[in-house]
Amino acid sequence: MRKTTQKLLVRRLVFAAAVILINILQNTRGFFPEIFGARAFLLIALVVCIGMFERKITGALLGLFAGALWDMSIPDGSGYNALILMLFAAACGFLITVLMRNHLLTAIILSAAACIIYALLYVLFFVVAAGITDSGRLLLSFYLPSVIYTVALTPVFYFAVRWLMKLTAIEEKF
Repeated sequence: MRKTTQKLLVRRLVFAAAVILINILQNTRGFFPEIFGARAFLLIALVVCIGMFERKITGALLGLFAGALWDMSIPDGSGYNALILMLFAAACGFLITVLMRNHLLTAIILSAAACIIYALLYVLFFVVAAGITDSGRLLLSFYLPSVIYTVALTPVFYFAVRWLMKLTAIEEKF
């Protein structure tokens, strides 16, 4: 196996292992602290950061994997998380490739946007559509603090992903 292929394989296996670990931390009660009832959407922050660095198809596939794991850990398992996390990773990769620069502020902005979109769509499709009352209160009392909590943790994921990318950097020869 060539050294470049080996580095890519190691990087992607580490990302897959990180997705599994973060899924366990996020979706197992008591493994990651809740602050005033707010839960961090750790997988969203991780997928955004992976999408920013991996870009292309790999980021989207890792987003799909993360979302599928998330869907398997909840009772309704509708496929919503798999679809939305795949789209987030693909969109972040596209935005970094075409429009934005890859740095911490961009990661924070993209993570915040992804969390807000996730929360709004989830409330719309699964709370309002189900006829549950007080959806606005749920959005403000649970989802907004969860978004803030997630965005505050985004730098940890950004620097970890950036470190792994530098560690497994591939030198291109022309």
